Amino acid sequence: MRKKSKRHESDFFVHAKKRLGKEAFDRAIKKGQEKSFELRLRMARELVGLNQTDLIGMTQPEVSKIEKRKDLKISTLEKYARAMGMRVKISLVPEDDEDQQFAIYGQD
Repeated sequence: MRKKSKRHESDFFVHAKKRLGKEAFDRAIKKGQEKSFELRLRMARELVGLNQTDLIGMTQPEVSKIEKRKDLKISTLEKYARAMGMRVKISLVPEDDEDQQFAIYGQD
């Protein structure tokens, strides 16, 4: 005799919200968004082949602290980018047209 398998919601987020409840789900989403910013900075550094100790003019604890922050000043981000041999460019991009960009900070 074959066991009936439980049917799960095909959309992960809908399923998670049902299982966790709204408040726990909202907390999890917020924590995930904060973590994703940390991962993007770390991934950018790793993609250019640098360790936290390789950034010029910054200590390893300073790099770690910057990578964990969810809110950075532009000047801090510029310092981090320069230490990696990069620069900062900020653009406004319409939600419905990824090809149309307006640079508002930095050079092309």
